[in-house]
Amino acid sequence: MKVECPNCRLNTEVGEDRILTSQNVVELSCPGCKNTMVLQMQFIAAKEMPPQEMDSRPTVPKSGSPFIFSQKRPAIRALKAKILRGLVNLPPMPHIILKAREVIADPDSSLKDLANIIETDQALVAKVLTLANSAYYGVSGMVSSIQHASVMLGQKTLGQLVTISASSSLLTKKLKGYQVAPDAMWKHSLACAFSARRICEKVQPELVEDAFVAGLLHDAGKIILDPYLDGHKEEFARLGRRQNRPFCETEKAILGFDHAEIMARACRLWRFPEDQVFAIRYHHSPQDSENRDLAYIVHAANLLAKSAGFTAGGGTDIDDIDPDILDFLNVDPKDLDSLVVAVIDDVNNIEQEVREG
Repeated sequence: MKVECPNCRLNTEVGEDRILTSQNVVELSCPGCKNTMVLQMQFIAAKEMPPQEMDSRPTVPKSGSPFIFSQKRPAIRALKAKILRGLVNLPPMPHIILKAREVIADPDSSLKDLANIIETDQALVAKVLTLANSAYYGVSGMVSSIQHASVMLGQKTLGQLVTISASSSLLTKKLKGYQVAPDAMWKHSLACAFSARRICEKVQPELVEDAFVAGLLHDAGKIILDPYLDGHKEEFARLGRRQNRPFCETEKAILGFDHAEIMARACRLWRFPEDQVFAIRYHHSPQDSENRDLAYIVHAANLLAKSAGFTAGGGTDIDDIDPDILDFLNVDPKDLDSLVVAVIDDVNNIEQEVREG
């Protein structure tokens, strides 16, 4: 949308995302004369909008009058605007995940630095120690403190324990709209994270930490969309069956977003690294990710997780990984069966400790 400055008459472009995520007003500065302009926003639901305005283009209000945003398909547009504005009120992603990642990425950091960050959250300490002492990590009953865990397990493994523990409460919610049980969502998320980690260990070890985080959170957009989908779940199921649409297209047709796009937007609000944002946004279509390796890795990891039997509201069909994608990642197709078996063991060995911890 273009806004004309009342002072110098220069037109300024206002992005759609900025309009839709605003609460009531948009404040901007004219790039020409630096005059400050304030737009007061009023979003009108489709049923309240006069018919003659339903297909109109957005217009700039006269002085003192509200701005009315309207376009074709107003019902979906209004819902999309509501979802976007709701992102502003999302609880923050546990900041400790990002802090831990920053420490791990810093070559001058120490094991003690990471331990000090974890120890600021006592509830997290308990979960991390429970995991550290699980049979999966081979030091059962031997870890007595975070400092001890950092020495026994190393910085990268401890960072993964932080990611799992800090995100567990987010990913164990029941999704009524998607009709997904907490157990299914959590196991799929773990399976994708472990798959991503194992792929990286073979082909790009430097991406292990980013891949693990992106794999664990790739489907968390379903948690954001679920309250909105709950009132449309019958339409969602009917539309998917009747038109045989891909899962993400059905989400977009009803809500204006698919779960990958809305989670990527949330991750930008939470200041996640851009590579992780792209991987989450394009985990169903990595070819659109500007050839970012991490997006291809999470895409393959997601399909491996489904092949291992861990699905979460994405339909029952399990697609094979495109041979071109395996070639791009330099993954030997002969390794896929062993990867699936390893991921099943990963999830089964750790899932119970996480949920009980």
